[in-house]
Amino acid sequence: MDKKGMTATVNPRLLAVKTLSMILRDGAYANLAVQKQLRSSPISDIDRRFYTELIYGLMRRYNYLERIISYLTKRPSRKLSPFVFYILLVGTYQLLFMDRIPPRAAINESVKLARKLTPGLHGFVNAVLRNVDRKRSQLEPTKLAKSEIEALSLTYNEPAWIVKRWVKDLGPDETKALCETLNQPSVLTARINTLAVDIESCKNQLEEAGWQIEDGLYWSEAIRIKEHGGKLEDSPYIEKGFLTFMNEASMTVAHVANPKEGMKILDCCAAPGGKSMHMATLMHNKGRILANDIYDHKLALIKENAERLHVSCLEVSKQDACLLPDSYREQFDIVLVDAPCSGLGLLQKKPDLRWRKTEEQMNQLVTLQQQIIHKASQAVKAGGYLIYSTCTLNFDENEGIVNAFIDDHKEFTLEDAAGGLPWLMEGPMLTFWPHKTQTDGFFIAKLHKESK
Repeated sequence: MDKKGMTATVNPRLLAVKTLSMILRDGAYANLAVQKQLRSSPISDIDRRFYTELIYGLMRRYNYLERIISYLTKRPSRKLSPFVFYILLVGTYQLLFMDRIPPRAAINESVKLARKLTPGLHGFVNAVLRNVDRKRSQLEPTKLAKSEIEALSLTYNEPAWIVKRWVKDLGPDETKALCETLNQPSVLTARINTLAVDIESCKNQLEEAGWQIEDGLYWSEAIRIKEHGGKLEDSPYIEKGFLTFMNEASMTVAHVANPKEGMKILDCCAAPGGKSMHMATLMHNKGRILANDIYDHKLALIKENAERLHVSCLEVSKQDACLLPDSYREQFDIVLVDAPCSGLGLLQKKPDLRWRKTEEQMNQLVTLQQQIIHKASQAVKAGGYLIYSTCTLNFDENEGIVNAFIDDHKEFTLEDAAGGLPWLMEGPMLTFWPHKTQTDGFFIAKLHKESK
């Protein structure tokens, strides 16, 4: 408490520096680090918005900010004191991307942080940030870059190796449009759970409670949330299972699978269970869904979500998707492989993810995806369906996997996944490009096993 008996609030810039330490030094994911800090730190609404904009905006533009700091200090960031580097990131982002913050305030507040966290180095911080303010025209991405790909990388804030792949697949103009979209904040989307509530009734209750919502772009059960009352984790609509957070591209998986009452379904890589729960809803809880994962804590999460969402036709099993037992062979009407992937379609909501990925990791994922889809295919009944999906935007993990699978498994044919959709989309394989669909990036393929 302060002298007036009011609860003292934390300095949002200091909180941002501590959060950067969690992300950049300790390897925490930005969204989880932010949630942890906000739960444990008293902070006003206005400072909360300032803090979250700092972290998420800074992590989107991390490579450009790091390049500026290296250019002005004439040393790589790893040679700087960690907290000096974090303070410079926070200060530089304010100077270049937060017009409503006066430059003097951005610099002076950063110097105060340096006095507190890195005694003796505040003069260095002051000098670097004053140079950022003075030399703005010299710090444009095209002037700092050494190649056209690097210029795109610094301008649109993606690793150069990812930009190079997208330029090859899409061309430079489409790549620019994609990257511009990925640098915008994502819209929070939820699925109304019709096992618990009627769609219109739920919308009415949310609006009466002061929520600002819009209808989904593609599915009647989807809403786009502009404003909500209180903390989402404390919302009675979440607790009662009326809502579950899910992007419309992800919702499309269950509709492409088109499950019917009485079917037997296998979800090979199910956690946290969103697609299994959605399929259960479309089946009206009549049938059987087996949700597999390899981690106990994830299986517990699936069970918890099933209970909250009133799903009774689901059971969980601890299974490695690469090592499914013989008892699964030709037992399921639908087998879903929502494969582990590089996650490049989620960069709007997870801006730090782009800096965690490498080409080597992606190549390793392709090998794993090949193993999983091959093993999962053995569990499909004659006449059944294999659904392959990812939340990435990478030919090797998407079309490449499906094309290679079809070449090796002549008993499967590729169906038009767009055929049953209530809107026009190019098939037979579906790719949700965020700059075109206003959704997460996503990929879906539907494969039919011939009847005996």
